[in-house]
Amino acid sequence: MPTYTAYRLTFKTQLHLGRTSGPAQEGSLGLEKTETYIPADTLFSAICQMWTTFYDPESLATFLKGYTEDRTVLPFMLTSAFPFAKDVYLFPKPLTFSTPSKKSKRVQFVSQSIFQDIISGTPIAFSEDQLINGEAVWMRPEDKEKLETSRDENFTIWATHTRPRVTLGSRNSGSEIWHVQTVQFNADCGLWFAAQFDSDETQHKIETLLRVLGDTGIGGERNAGYGTFDFTETTLEIRTPEVGNRFVTLSPICPQSPEQLGELLTGATAYTLNPLTGWLNSTGTPSRRKQVSMFAEGSVLHTHDTHIGRLVDLRPDNWSHPVYRYGYAWQIGIRGASE
Repeated sequence: MPTYTAYRLTFKTQLHLGRTSGPAQEGSLGLEKTETYIPADTLFSAICQMWTTFYDPESLATFLKGYTEDRTVLPFMLTSAFPFAKDVYLFPKPLTFSTPSKKSKRVQFVSQSIFQDIISGTPIAFSEDQLINGEAVWMRPEDKEKLETSRDENFTIWATHTRPRVTLGSRNSGSEIWHVQTVQFNADCGLWFAAQFDSDETQHKIETLLRVLGDTGIGGERNAGYGTFDFTETTLEIRTPEVGNRFVTLSPICPQSPEQLGELLTGATAYTLNPLTGWLNSTGTPSRRKQVSMFAEGSVLHTHDTHIGRLVDLRPDNWSHPVYRYGYAWQIGIRGASE
């Protein structure tokens, strides 16, 4: 059974986890919605930005060469950061799982016991009574027992709030009211992610940057104090079936080439594509990043390779330096019901 290094982030404040997938609506600042997890590409970028401040840009460039050069072992790999509650870890629902219930299609996260049954091909009965957090989480009664909240029908791992903010308008210099949605995790809840390192030195550097990032915050509205956290290191075991070439990814994927894309889509697959875009402002003039679509977490794909994906450069045409987004798969083998 594979054992992974994992990090549990417990947030001291609310946070806004924006993820731009298209242009904001007219009159909108794009802050009206928040994610409830941190995609691996967002977390990787936040760590790299902190690297340039805490260390220096030259050493970051050297670190990133470990991804752009042909190497057997990448310097640092990570999953997206998914919710947890005490010792119950949530995973993205594998997209091959389907039932006639419309509510099962709206489930975003499942507890580890359910996830492992799905990937092992074990028949599993879906129950609408086991849904929590606005039906976004599927958790068995025995999982809730671990939380000591099994009798609390209103128990939630997180809650979202929409808060009004005021800014100075650009048209008439008057004040304008806008809204930002934030997520607040309950006690003993937060986000976790797994990681692999090529050396103890790399692990030490990444953990140092996590501490600094925890003090400065992650996500949007950090100038308002959002997104600060503490973290602890732990280990996580995931039973992985050793069969076939299908896998479910725990991180977004940007394929290396058309050939790799074709292999990923071979056979019985199920996936969602997230188009990513956004803005850069390091030169004082906002520029839109190039857009790329990535396979989302929970996508079930096919491969013979151990390394799937790449760092993708989204710099605008007028930009002098790379703007990388992390797009490597974190592969967990998955067995079909007939295997």
